[in-house]
Amino acid sequence: MACDSLPGPVAIPGRALTAISFLVCSVLWLPCAEAWSNGGYSADPDNPDYGTHDWILDMALTLQTRDVTFLKTTYHDYLLLGSEAPDNPQYIGDTTKHHIYFYETGTLQDDVCAVRASQVYETALGYMIAGDYDNAAYDIGVMAHYISDPGVFGHTMGAYTDWGAEVHHQDYEDEFESILDTLTTPTGIALGDAGAYDATLQLAETITFGDDAIQSNAWMDSNYDWADETFLSSAMASLDASVAAVASVINHLLVEANSQAPPPVPEEPLPPASLAASVQGSQVLLTWTSPPRDGGSDITGYVLYRGTDPESPVYLTTVSASTHAWNDDSVKRGKTYYYWVVAENSVGQSDMTRLASATIPRDSNPLVLAVGVVAALGALASGGVLVWRRRTRAGPSR
Repeated sequence: MACDSLPGPVAIPGRALTAISFLVCSVLWLPCAEAWSNGGYSADPDNPDYGTHDWILDMALTLQTRDVTFLKTTYHDYLLLGSEAPDNPQYIGDTTKHHIYFYETGTLQDDVCAVRASQVYETALGYMIAGDYDNAAYDIGVMAHYISDPGVFGHTMGAYTDWGAEVHHQDYEDEFESILDTLTTPTGIALGDAGAYDATLQLAETITFGDDAIQSNAWMDSNYDWADETFLSSAMASLDASVAAVASVINHLLVEANSQAPPPVPEEPLPPASLAASVQGSQVLLTWTSPPRDGGSDITGYVLYRGTDPESPVYLTTVSASTHAWNDDSVKRGKTYYYWVVAENSVGQSDMTRLASATIPRDSNPLVLAVGVVAALGALASGGVLVWRRRTRAGPSR
């Protein structure tokens, strides 16, 4: 994914800045040889460079079942800037803490990277709960960097480990950087749910000792050959495993943030829906449905208004929350009435619904007229003849 396809610029979070001027920073943009690449160090924080770490993050977001739109759009630049921060000396730059080592026996030797991932997870969680999404996105990017770093075999090897120091690191990273635009969205990855420490440690263990298509760290270093199908398959599987680990922790973070977030403060409900007024003989029947949102507090009743002017509602009555229909029997023939309904909860009242109107017919006895019409139609249907006579005033007899 090219940098020019990123969302529009957003402001850099204040805590991500150091006291060092960006004028000084601009001369230090050298590629970092630590784990997956960042595409360089971003000269413009509003348009972060794009590298393998960023690709892993974006792919992890595609696996989420919860809404991560805020990370994909508005706060995406914060996310990408955070993903390079652990390597970039102008932000964090603690490159001595990006490894996890196991002894050949399988015993853990050094978990510093998992510890760092867990620490940043906690700060990201705090920002999420507080609704501080710019800093939350930044820390999620930082956290993802630590989680995915052990996905590179070089971060599980070192001079003081049973495996010895790796020979291939920068070239491995550069190769992935060169093919980044050709990579497609990973498939077949089930979304997990794991804490940052556990996910990071599990990824490191898999990369160290191998699993399925993933070869061990020592094998990858001594058989470094991109033309070799086994090596290539292992490298791609390692990349997918890094995506899966990051996705699992983001999922866990979203679940935990949602469970710890303070309950929303109740507010007034929305207006009732689907208000309708229909003439029923000499009455008007009003019907409506519950508001689409109750404001976080149960509806306690509905207030009805009526007017003979569409601009002048007058209080009519209040009915219970379970009532969704009401007959107005105080109407007069030949008049048009306008109606509104308002929902109430413990906080207050909603806005009024859009008005509904009904016009009462002038006919003095529509029931008699209806019976007469039915009788006439019945006579016609039976073959009778209807004779309409005009009634005249009686004259004098002769």
